[in-house]
Amino acid sequence: MRIEDSGGTPVISRPVPRPAHRGPQPAHLPPAPSGSAADLPLELVRRDIAGDRPGVPLMLRIRVLNAASYLPVTAAVVDLRHPAPTGPPTELRGAQVTDAEGYAEFRTVHPGRIDGAAVRIDASVHVGGILAGGRAVTYAGPLFVPEQIAAEIVPGPAGTPDPCPAAGGPLTVVPRDRFDLTAGLLATVTVTVGD
Repeated sequence: MRIEDSGGTPVISRPVPRPAHRGPQPAHLPPAPSGSAADLPLELVRRDIAGDRPGVPLMLRIRVLNAASYLPVTAAVVDLRHPAPTGPPTELRGAQVTDAEGYAEFRTVHPGRIDGAAVRIDASVHVGGILAGGRAVTYAGPLFVPEQIAAEIVPGPAGTPDPCPAAGGPLTVVPRDRFDLTAGLLATVTVTVGD
C-alpha cells in the first residue's frame, strides 16, 4: 500500500484481477466418444435449419471459445440437431462454420419435447479436419432451453427440471416481443471446447 498525497488515504497499488470471460458461464462441450460423430452431408451446411416447418421462430447465435485461452475458435463446424416442434417425430439438423470471432448463427424453430424431458438442442463442434488442414476432433453436449420459456411454447406435460450437466449448458433465451412469445425468440450461448 502507498499513501496518497491528498489526505493520507491508503491506496492498493496492485492490479485488480479481471475474469477472462464476462457474462453467463460458458457451456463446456467435452470430447465426444470416438466413432460417435455422424457424417455431415454437405446439404446440411446451412443457416436455416427449419426450412418451411411451422413453429416459433428461433434465432440462435453460438460462440465457440478455446477452454484454456478463451480465444475464439475459427473455422470450426458447429453441427446442431433438435426434434421438430410438431408433427411426426423428425430431427432438424444444420451446420455452420465459425467466423473469425468464433460465431455461428442459425435460424430454426423452438425445439419439440421428447417424452417430458428437458427441451434441448444437441450441439457438436468439429475442430480441425479438412477446413483446418488436419484431423477433426469432435466436442459434443446438449444446450438446454430454460423450462420457464419451453413450458409456454411446447404443448404437453412440463419437462423435468433443468439439469446441471457436466457437459453442455443452458441457452440464454429472450423473446423478440415481451407480450407474445410466438413472435420469435433470440438465443445465445458461448461454448468452450478443448482442455
